[in-house]
Amino acid sequence: MLKFKLDSRKAIEVVAILAGQSPDHKIGRKRLLALLYIANRECLKKSGRPMLGGRLMAMKYGPIHGDVYDLIQNREGADGGPEWSKHFHAEGYNIVLDDDPGKNVLSRFESRILTEVLKRYENDDDWDVALQTHVFTEYKSVFAKGRARTIPLEQIIHAVGLSPMATSIMRDLKEKEELDELFASPKGQPAKYRKSR
Repeated sequence: MLKFKLDSRKAIEVVAILAGQSPDHKIGRKRLLALLYIANRECLKKSGRPMLGGRLMAMKYGPIHGDVYDLIQNREGADGGPEWSKHFHAEGYNIVLDDDPGKNVLSRFESRILTEVLKRYENDDDWDVALQTHVFTEYKSVFAKGRARTIPLEQIIHAVGLSPMATSIMRDLKEKEELDELFASPKGQPAKYRKSR
């Protein structure tokens, strides 16, 4: 099972849109995680690419982004934690947007999907939004009662009807991740070529 790294900068921008378009710039954790999963799934279905990388988990209350959940929970070592805390704070079960990070890595297409998903569920309460995710094939096939489990991206690709393109989608995502890692390294050198100090 291939694992793709979370782009924490993009995750922060995505959450900022979901919280920023909610009343008082505040959104319930359950609602946020459900909408985020739905939008990510929709992006994959329409473009052949998920909106965010990271661990996708099947939990009791539905499928979620495990790495975004770690940011929300302020878990030690969560990728992007210090940057996250500059923009959000928790208020009970809500996430509050304090400082808009702007849109630097999020595309117009991705922003539009987020806005559409927010609009679609604007009249549903947080529990109802979360329950909508329970019907997803990949969630039903992976979740074992009382036990959180990883949802392989391949299963979501098949669930959204992209089976014929699954191999090329996974190959493209792997190549993109390798390129991102290459250009994120100092002076453009891959990590394996860096000198140890």
